[in-house]
Amino acid sequence: MWIRPVLAAALLAIAVGAGPPAAADTSRLVPIGDGRSLFLDCQGSGGPTVFVIPGKGSYAQAWNAAIAPDDPVRASPYDLIEEAEPGLTPVSTQPLVARTTRICTYDRPGTRPDGSDRSTAVPQPHHVRDDVDDVVKLIAAAHLPTPMVFVAHSYGALILDLLARTHPELVGGMVFSEPTSEFLMALGRPDQNAAFDRDGRVIDPQSPEAILADDAFGQIAAAPPLPRVPAIVLSADKFAPPWALTPDNYTQAQIHAANDLLAAALGTTNVVLPGTGHNQMLYQPQAVADQITGVVARVRDGN
Repeated sequence: MWIRPVLAAALLAIAVGAGPPAAADTSRLVPIGDGRSLFLDCQGSGGPTVFVIPGKGSYAQAWNAAIAPDDPVRASPYDLIEEAEPGLTPVSTQPLVARTTRICTYDRPGTRPDGSDRSTAVPQPHHVRDDVDDVVKLIAAAHLPTPMVFVAHSYGALILDLLARTHPELVGGMVFSEPTSEFLMALGRPDQNAAFDRDGRVIDPQSPEAILADDAFGQIAAAPPLPRVPAIVLSADKFAPPWALTPDNYTQAQIHAANDLLAAALGTTNVVLPGTGHNQMLYQPQAVADQITGVVARVRDGN
């Protein structure tokens, strides 16, 4: 499942309400070569550094926002993120983690639809290996210390999966939040897999990032094994309502089963976070932050 463009627009609309950054915080475009720059937002201090890889169509701001406790969508058993009104808040995931260690998030090209400091556009759809290359270049250009604890949401999990296999020296720990699991297509029917790949290629004018899912799964299958580092997989208990689904969508049972297989490959567990939908950081930022800082603590302790 991909982040909804209307959510991206809602987060953009509230950006003007953000307070000034703390002295240790940096928010800027970082040149990565070939005339391109990527937006990077870092908060807090300490190590290991946490690096967030957002989902398709999502960007750094989502990790600085949350759904208000009194928002009616919280009472629904379904993931009604399109009806939510998230707002920027100091009790969102990134600033919560920043109380413990330095945490950086970034914008991939084509994710933030408007505003200043947008990452340089690239042709869409694009390959997952391009995203991996961009992360490696960004880490080097911004002089971020490694190894890091990487946090990946949704499509970001495919980026992290390939990154960890091809650049294990950069990876000290991993958190997968509602991931697109590398095992998803193995559990899907042909029509579901075809629909997933087709949907990923769609270019929305409001949020034009588009990806090549089949290629991403193939790249991961051909890569070296995953490294064994402290890790956790997080799944949601809320799912899209029946009226929003089509027969060729993956089911929640399939997604959870694929996440179980990913957790097993990482030597960890798949934890279902209560009260969360696909965008877990917006529903339960404290719970997500706690899982991230738990992996940070394990890395610090050498576990």
